[in-house]
Parts: sequence; structure tokens; C-alpha cells
Amino acid sequence: MAAIPPAPIRRAPIRRAAVRWAPWALALAACAAPLSAQEQEPAGAVRLGLTYEPGYVPGMVIVPVSAATGLDPLAEAVGEILRTDLDYSDRFDIIELPDTVSLSGPQNYALWNQLGAVWLVTSEVSFAPGTQTPILRVGLHDVVYGNLANVQAFSLPEPGADDFRMAIHRVSDQIVSWATGGQRGIAATRIALRRKDGAGSSHILLIDSDGHNPRRLSGGGQNVFSPAYSRDGMRLAYTIQDETGHFALVEANLITGSRRTVASGTLLMSPAYATDGRLAYAEGVGGGSRILFEGAELLTEGRGRALNPSFSPDGAWFAYEAAPADEPQIYVRRISGGPARRISIYVRREDTNAAGPTWSPNGDRIAYAALSNSRWQIFTVNPDGTDRRMLTRRGESEDPSWAPDGRHIVFASRDAQGSAIWILDTATGRARLLTAGRLDGLPDWSPPLPPGS
Repeated sequence: MAAIPPAPIRRAPIRRAAVRWAPWALALAACAAPLSAQEQEPAGAVRLGLTYEPGYVPGMVIVPVSAATGLDPLAEAVGEILRTDLDYSDRFDIIELPDTVSLSGPQNYALWNQLGAVWLVTSEVSFAPGTQTPILRVGLHDVVYGNLANVQAFSLPEPGADDFRMAIHRVSDQIVSWATGGQRGIAATRIALRRKDGAGSSHILLIDSDGHNPRRLSGGGQNVFSPAYSRDGMRLAYTIQDETGHFALVEANLITGSRRTVASGTLLMSPAYATDGRLAYAEGVGGGSRILFEGAELLTEGRGRALNPSFSPDGAWFAYEAAPADEPQIYVRRISGGPARRISIYVRREDTNAAGPTWSPNGDRIAYAALSNSRWQIFTVNPDGTDRRMLTRRGESEDPSWAPDGRHIVFASRDAQGSAIWILDTATGRARLLTAGRLDGLPDWSPPLPPGS
């Protein structure tokens, strides 16, 4: 935002209270029947974990999208997506509009300020001059300073087009960027996961971060594992096990639909892309496993098990899971070589196993799953092993993957009600279901997706 002359002091910030779960509250949360993604309501989100410090969350008003003649259904669809996206960003307290508020005439910033808003989002859909191409014009108003801070027009695909919702998600992320001084949004992303079929096979499912637009990537009749997005979001690597038990590592181009086999063998696992775009994976060897880049450059060697690599944003380090004493733990090591450093807590002959590290795109935290009271839960830690935090206490939670904003995590959870994929905001502790009622697991969160993906 451009420099602004002095203005009245902002009111006291709105704060979300810290969440402290009593044992009975945790039990209720664990036993609650899961909802489908379509049945979820933003107000029904829950909190998972121990204590989350209160933080400043600015209020936001999102007025209904106005429409040119004949575009009312489009405006309603756009407004629903924008509102959900901005709520799911967890960066704003979305303020409900009282029925008595008039939206006609010039903006009444004093009224919005009185309602607790810091930001006001206005928008309208119309046709581009001389065409039937719909245009969405969005404005972000700074209520406290009483001005229009940002405004931009966006061309939209036809409402029935495959990329319609993703185009609106990109608008939502632009609003988040405006309001946060350039921080990343998560709306224009997808999550890849493994879904088991009733016949004992499985396939890869791609789904928008709001739970809509599920897309099946691979056919049935075989088992698939560990989908992993490339750094540009245009490719997806995963492993396939055929009916004979043989493995293949496959890379699918999500733009063209083409596929290639990277490697094949008796055991291939956990592909991951390095910061420079190279594809790494684990292969079984001599009763254990080792991590290597495509082209056979080794990242780990020796006996034991090493798998699940995840790379630091600066390209210098990688985290991985290893079990030198038959008890898996999380280690970090320079890609160029050198000693490994364990960053998870290890207590000999106790249930302290840890698995599946994922390095935050901000570089500041590593998430992983570890046993706590004999149940898998999600933890984060600094890359040097300090400041360990437990994020979940619900059922069995594992397979974490970071969103591109570095604050949300997607993970798989199992309890007495079945399996589900959850999204957790590590800043507030707010969580929501992505999928439920299915045998879903191994989620991987994409980077911001390019147009056409």
C-alpha cells in the first residue's frame, strides 16, 4: 500500500482467544461424526491441539457481488467462492452483514468501522465492453483510513469451464496479498492424496483446497502411493505397485496429461522434488532403503532405512526419516554431504518413533508425525531441533504437508469414525475437514498453481 498521511489511531485489535482443550472436550472432538466436504460450514470448524496464543485478526466485511443485467447467478457463485476462500485463509474475522445495513450510495466507512471491520471487499461482475466475456472487478477498502486501497479487474472463464473456480481462487489470493502486504494465499492450490477403493486398489485424487473439484488422476486395478507435487505445480510424481508387487516411479505432467516412468524396481517409495527441481526418491536395497536423485546420485547410503526426503527452501538441506536402530526418527543433513543431525526426540525402548518430515516453504519449521502415548500425532520443530510443538491430539494423525503460505498443514487422521483429511492453521489452531467418509491418506499440498493447470 502506498504511504498514507497520519490518520486516527486504529481501535483495539480483535483477538481470537487461546484454545485450551479439557480432556472431555478432546474426547468429544475425537468422537464427532465426520462431515463430507460439501456439508461443512466455516462456523463448524474445530480446534485441534493444546494451546494457541491469541493473535491479531483484522475484521473483514465482504459485501454481496453486484451484477450487470443477466449476471446475477454468476455474481452469486463468485461471491460464495470469494467468501469461503477468505474465511479459509484464517487471516480475517469475517463479519456478517446486518440486514439493516444499506449498500447503496457511497461507502459509509464510519459504519463499517463501527461494525469492527478493518477491511471491506466490494466487487461486481459485468461484460467486457463489446463482448460476452465476464469481468470481475474487485476493490479492497481500508476502512480505518477510509479509502480504496486496491482495485483490479479480472477476466473470468465461463461458469461451466473446468478452470472457473480456480480463476476465482486466484482473485481471493490477490485480496489476501493486498491485505497482508504480499503474503501468500492458499486458495489457488490443490491437494493430491491417495484414495483406496473398495476392491483393494487405490488411485490418486486431486482436489481444490476448499474441498471442491475432485479429479481422479490414475486408474484402479493397482496400488498407488505418495503423490508429490513439483515446485512449479505442473508435475506430480508417485509410485505404483502392480499385481505382482513390482514398483514403478511415475511422473505425470498435469498440463499435457503425458506420463513417464522414472524408475522401476522391487521397492520404490516417497518421491519428493528438490528446490532446484530434481526428483528424489527412496529405493529398497539390501533389506533397507536409501535416498537418491533421479540419475543415481546418492543422498544417503549405508545400512538401515532412509526414506521420505523433504528439502529446505534454500536448497542446502534435506530432512528425512531414518531408522539406524530400527526405531525411525527425523534427521537433517546437507545435500552436499556431511553428518546427519537428529531433530526428533528419541528415548531408547520407548514409543518415540517419528516419520514423514515436511519442510515449511518459509524454511523456519519442519512438521512430522510422531508417537505420543502410543498414538501418531503431528508435531513441528525448528530445523535445529528446538522448540518442539505438538499440534494435534485427535485420533491418529500423520502424513503432514505444508501449504505454500507456511502456516497451514494438511494431514491424514483416523479415529473410531473412520479416516479423514484435515487442514490445520498452525497460527490459530483452527481446523476443517477436506474429505471424510473415505479411505484417504498421504496428502501433498501443491504450490500456487499456474493458469491452465
